[in-house]
Formats: sequence, C-alpha cells, structure tokens
Amino acid sequence: MARLHHVQQQLAMSDAVLVLGPGDDFRYAVDWSPHADERLTFLWIGGDHAHLVIPSVNAQDAREHMPEGVEVVEFSDQDGPFKALEGALARMAPNAEILYVSDDARFDHGQLLFDLTADRHRLHLASTLMAPMRMVKDDEEIARLEASQWINDRAMEKAFASIREGMTELELEDIIRRAFMENGADREAFIIVAAGANSALPHHASDDTAIRPGPVLLDIGCFKDGYASDMTRVAYLGAPSEEFITIHAIVKEAAEAGVRAARSGIAAQEVDRASRQIISDKGFGQYFVHRTGHGIGLSVHEPPSMMEGNMLVLPDRAFFSVEPGIYLAGQFGVRLEDVVGLTPKGPKILSALPLDIHVVAQ
Repeated sequence: MARLHHVQQQLAMSDAVLVLGPGDDFRYAVDWSPHADERLTFLWIGGDHAHLVIPSVNAQDAREHMPEGVEVVEFSDQDGPFKALEGALARMAPNAEILYVSDDARFDHGQLLFDLTADRHRLHLASTLMAPMRMVKDDEEIARLEASQWINDRAMEKAFASIREGMTELELEDIIRRAFMENGADREAFIIVAAGANSALPHHASDDTAIRPGPVLLDIGCFKDGYASDMTRVAYLGAPSEEFITIHAIVKEAAEAGVRAARSGIAAQEVDRASRQIISDKGFGQYFVHRTGHGIGLSVHEPPSMMEGNMLVLPDRAFFSVEPGIYLAGQFGVRLEDVVGLTPKGPKILSALPLDIHVVAQ
C-alpha cells in the first residue's frame, strides 16, 4: 500500500519505529482502523516491516484489512497483551533509538508500553512524524475531500429549503443528517444548528429551541470514504436586520481576505492575520474568539492551525478551513466557513455555495 510504504520510507531515514493505536494515524497508514476499546491494539511500523498486536476478538477482521506483509499477532482476554507486546518490541525495535508513540493511545495502554521501553528508547509523539505527512494530500485524498464536500453542499441546500418557523433546531439537525446519508455519506461528522441568540455560541449543541424570525447558523460536516467536510453558512428567517447585514458583510469580507492570503510558502499565522485584521479594523476584534481555521482530512480538526504564533510554512496540497466569526452574546453570531486547498495556481475553495445570507421568506 502506497501510504504505508511512504511512512516506512520516512522511518527508514532514521533509527525509529512507529507505534500506532486505533485512530486516524492508523487509518492513514493502512486505510483502516480497528475498533477501539479497553483492549490494547498497537500497529508497529519499521523501515521495512510492520507488526500488529491485537486482541483475538478483533484479529480476523484485522487480517482481512491489513496490507500484505503485516504480521498479525493476537492475544486472548485471559492472557492479556503483555507477552505479545514484549514480542513486538523484540522483533520491531531491538536497536531503535526512537519510538514514535500514538497520540490516540489510551493512557493505560501507553503506560504499559512506557514501562517496557523507558530505559531503552526515547519516546516521541507520533504526530511529530505523522502530521507533516498527513498535511500534504495525495490525489486520492483530494478526490475524497471533494466528494465529501459535494455531499455537504447538498445537505446545506436541503437545510436551507427546509427551514420553517416553529421547527426546532433538533428537527432541522435530523433533516441534515438524513440528507447526508441520502447523498452517499459514510456518516455525519458534526451538525450545529444554532437559532437566534444560540448563534452567538460558537459550539452550540442543537436543542429544542424553536426557530423564529431571525438568524439560523448552520455548521455541518460529514465523512465520505473516511474523509471529512466542513462548512458554515447562515440563513435568516424573515427580513434580516440592518445590524445583522452589517455584521455579516464584515465576516464575509474577513473570510474572503483569509482565502486570498492562503498560499503555499507563507506561515499559517498569515491567514489568521488577514481575516482578523478586517474584523479588528471594523471594531469587532474582541468578538472574534477563536482561530481562523484548522486542517482537515481524515480528522475534522488536524494540523495546520490558522492562528497567531503558528509559524508553520504551508505546503502545496494542504487543506484547511477559513472561518472567521463575530459573536454578540445574547443577540446573534455570524460565522462563515469554507475549506480551502493550496494549489500551484492559488487557493481552491471546495464548496460551490456562496457565502451570502440565505433569506427564508416567512
């Protein structure tokens, strides 16, 4: 498998072994991740071979998904993982200087590994190795991101068409969830429906609030073939107020400025600065309370972060959100978000839907 080989090439350049628990790094390496529970599972990857330690209850499933050449070693509930883990360590890392250990590992699983290795190896977080690789998407990953966003656009259109006075946030959330599945999503990633004053809460959990004349903020995403989508738009039931139109225009200008700034070779913080400057210059800087964006791929949130102080140089084929917002507590909030990919020709927005207010007639 191409990505497993790519990971092994990176490891071969240093005396290191990668140890991954179930999660998105695991999925990146072999395009599959096992069920995660209290039983230990570790995929060991070296420069030229790989070794999976997994409980017997999940072993057959693993064998059907593992690339050729990955040795699967199982252990029973009665025996526990200690001997299998010792064997993997002896086989995979007898002389390795560094073990890159999964950020996704449970603490108790990590502690067992640390107890076996602390005197012989230096332990680093796996993300220090994996994040730079995952940040640069290959053609297949880009196609999956685009397919996921296409579904997300369809679900947003369905949401816009379904808004009615008196329906609850949860009822609209359910319509979006069904639209995901009807258009081919694997599953939802998240759905935020925030009506009225709830739109001033950036991470509001949809509840039984009834939709009344006023704003409805929709922040939604799904997974398609393992890859996530993300977008935020705002609808307005009835005629938007002048204040809302003004705030929306500022946020839209900030979003467009962030996208224009996005290009390979600049520091991630420059995207944040471009969006934030617009909002600050209009006098609303204190109401923009989060970073401007985050990377996206197998995870909804992954590196890079578009935030002040992040000097990471953005590479071609990085994909991330640009999502400025203004939140006026007790009144309303506006956030507008697109996922942007960096290409040699400049930034590419994945969504085809405009950032304009979607006005719903009463």
